[in-house]
Amino acid sequence: MNTPNKNTIDPFAERMEEQAATWVARLRADNVSEQDQEKFALWLAANPAHVTAMDNMLDLWDDLGVTRHMPVNPPRQFAGRRQRTLGALALAACFVFALFTAPQWLTPQAEPAYYSTQLGERKSIELADGSVMTLNTNSRLQVAYIDAERRIKLERGEVFFEVQHNAARPFIVDIGSAEVRVLGTAFNIMRGSESSHITVTSGVVRVTELGNPGSRAPATELLYANQSVATDGNGLQRQAQTEASTVLAWRDGNIVAQAMPLGQLVAELARYHGARIIVSDASLAQTTVSGIFPIDQPEVILKALEHSIGVQGVELEDSSILLIKTPL
Repeated sequence: MNTPNKNTIDPFAERMEEQAATWVARLRADNVSEQDQEKFALWLAANPAHVTAMDNMLDLWDDLGVTRHMPVNPPRQFAGRRQRTLGALALAACFVFALFTAPQWLTPQAEPAYYSTQLGERKSIELADGSVMTLNTNSRLQVAYIDAERRIKLERGEVFFEVQHNAARPFIVDIGSAEVRVLGTAFNIMRGSESSHITVTSGVVRVTELGNPGSRAPATELLYANQSVATDGNGLQRQAQTEASTVLAWRDGNIVAQAMPLGQLVAELARYHGARIIVSDASLAQTTVSGIFPIDQPEVILKALEHSIGVQGVELEDSSILLIKTPL
């Protein structure tokens, strides 16, 4: 192996090789954990430059005689450490293969199963592998489990997934504009008519843009706990740090509003109830509200709004509710 002149080394490539060297050292450690191996796999798959750097680092090991000059019967401690290193690299490679590839030649085990909820309904469903899906109001999805993967297609609505870990069988959710791929974690997806939002509560999720992004490569994001991304026809947009408990309040039957515009709160209520609620004017719709509102008790919400921001609901002839400022 020819050693390049230090003055001509690409700083980015040099930094990648430094990271690769750090990973090699970590994977050779006595206390290397499964979590370390999974983090290494995610690092390796995040950028092709990481693979190149790791290849270069392993070539360097060979040039330094790590394998050629090992004794025929190396000391047990050294042999064990080398075996652990190779085992860790192999396990991590399997992790990458399972996480980021999906063999197409395997035959599905069963026809897709369909699950849905009605307006205002919420329910939990345990899948064959022990993973649990909790469907929010007016949601529909299909589930297709095959030997190589667990694939979900979310057609509409919102679902919270608690995924059982299985490194050989990644869990994939197609939401039209993007694909979410995990091994074992918990996360929430809300698919709207114009955009979708993915929020992670634990573990790691990889979100990849689908469709035709034009001349650029499809965008991809790695999300950890309390991180969120929005996806629409314009790609992926990282969101501000998210409090997952706020996003998931619907599982407890609540909407948590933190300086939420009244118009947005009304739109949220419309997801759960057939009754139409109209805000009388644009300025009132921009009035912000905060609080915890019970989804299944719209009359309680209207009463709370009357006391907090001075609005009242007037029932119209078609049974719609018009929100107006309370007369002085």
